Amino acid sequence: MAGRGTVQLLLLCLTPALLEAVRINAKSQQVLYLAQGDSVRLGCPYILEPEDNGPNNLDIIWTMVNPDQRLPFLIYQDQKIRYGSVPGLQRRVAFVAQDPSLYDASIHLANLQVSDSATYECRVKKATVDTHLITITVLEKPAAPRCWMDGEPARGRDLMLRCCSDGGSLPLSYQWSKMGGDYAMGWLPPRTVQGQGSGDLMIQSLSQEHAGTYCCRVTNRVGYSQCMVHISIPRTGYSGTRNVGLIVGSVLGAIFLLVLLLSILWALLWYCRRRRSQPVAPTEIRDCAPAGPYRGGHLHPSHGCSHHISYTPCQK
Repeated sequence: MAGRGTVQLLLLCLTPALLEAVRINAKSQQVLYLAQGDSVRLGCPYILEPEDNGPNNLDIIWTMVNPDQRLPFLIYQDQKIRYGSVPGLQRRVAFVAQDPSLYDASIHLANLQVSDSATYECRVKKATVDTHLITITVLEKPAAPRCWMDGEPARGRDLMLRCCSDGGSLPLSYQWSKMGGDYAMGWLPPRTVQGQGSGDLMIQSLSQEHAGTYCCRVTNRVGYSQCMVHISIPRTGYSGTRNVGLIVGSVLGAIFLLVLLLSILWALLWYCRRRRSQPVAPTEIRDCAPAGPYRGGHLHPSHGCSHHISYTPCQK
């Protein structure tokens, strides 16, 4: 009995030393994929044993851990907050709690950049030390894609729809779907084949059921972008060649009408100029007046007629 009591007494003496004075109440190491420009909350709540409550001798250090270096960037020590020397982080990082000694060492990191990709270590120290690791990978969302038809839609023929995004972190995945009605994302009508790993969609033997709007969605780990293209099925017998012929005929008809109007105007101008250039024909007017009294009922020889010539101009 004496030996058993001695062991129990020894265990009671060692128990305080086995208790953790600091314990971070968070999940095991986390891995996050985040979009460039987003914000994130890196959690680090902790628990203190009753005998260690209070801000005295409490140290909280956030460190950016890279393969070749460790960079402390946010520190709570001696009840004061200090910033480290990591470029670009000082204006974008802060403790979530106004007083980190109140059991929450979580931080808020704003406007994420690709250069922020790293492992972040939260280290809380009192009588003992506990750490928590969070790995962040910052990626670019897919850039807005372009959608277009490769060729002209014609009933009974094949038509290729193409989609391409010129930016965004790889890998990118493409998904086509036909919009409208109660169709779910990813629904496509019969005789459509989407290329593996590309933004191509082949529509075989085009028919009226293929008419409508198609959406191409480009996706990666952190987001998506999309574009749309509309297919109109021409009437039976309609073709692009016929359309071109109608346009050419209309243009030629307009040119012919313009030439005809110019010809008529030129003819009118020529006719008027010709009339103006003709010589003026003289008109003789004989004006006879008695020069003296009649004698014996006859004119005196001295009487005569005066001649006047007047000209009648061409009427305009």
